[in-house]
Amino acid sequence: MKIALIQTEIKDFCIEENYQCFESLLSKVDKDTDLVVLSEMFLTGFITDISLAKHSKEKGLLLMRSFAKETGIAIDGSLLIEEDNKYFNRHYFVKKDKEAYYDKEHLFSLSDEAKVLSKGEKKDVIISCKDFNIKLLTCYDLRFPLSSMNTYNGRFLYDLLIYVASWPQSRREQWLTLLKARAIENQSYVIGVNRVGKDANHTLYSGDSCIMNTKGEMIPPIKNVEDKIFYYELNKKELDTRRQKFPTYLDWK
Repeated sequence: MKIALIQTEIKDFCIEENYQCFESLLSKVDKDTDLVVLSEMFLTGFITDISLAKHSKEKGLLLMRSFAKETGIAIDGSLLIEEDNKYFNRHYFVKKDKEAYYDKEHLFSLSDEAKVLSKGEKKDVIISCKDFNIKLLTCYDLRFPLSSMNTYNGRFLYDLLIYVASWPQSRREQWLTLLKARAIENQSYVIGVNRVGKDANHTLYSGDSCIMNTKGEMIPPIKNVEDKIFYYELNKKELDTRRQKFPTYLDWK
């Protein structure tokens, strides 16, 4: 499966500007790509201005659904949205014929996110793409291993775990360490996609978007475009072989 990670600067509160940025980047994605992953709240930045939620949902889903329908490429990322007078940080996975979403469970209590947004239900959201079963999680969830717990009952619950994030540079070591840990303990590929640049509060983001294998090793991209679009090739047979050679999953409880 060919995957493109898009890592770029996001302008907080600027939906139209961010929309144009991602629309332009998506137009450059290789046609043989199977999945594109964007970062957390990619249209608004990591904010809690609920007045933007309706517009964020409309524009964000328009962009994602149009891209998936026109190209046949699946696309993943999160949006600030409003639904039934509640507000969520909703992680969408959109295919041309199907979509799924996960509402962020662990809201960041050191910000206003936990005060303003509603917590998602504790559940596994799994969607298939090519030969992979994929689980969706978001940013702060990375610190809570039970959220990502894989299972094996003749087959694995998932093969690929995706975290979309707004993870600051000041905690980049934790970001990289925890991505490695989640990959090792769950015997799964793990994707982390983060933003770069500076937000409205002058917080710096270093990106460090990457894919980890089951050994906790960072997989090198097969190529990158403008240091914003990174391409990777993931092989399900290679994953199955790694699991069989070191089957710690047989001892999971």
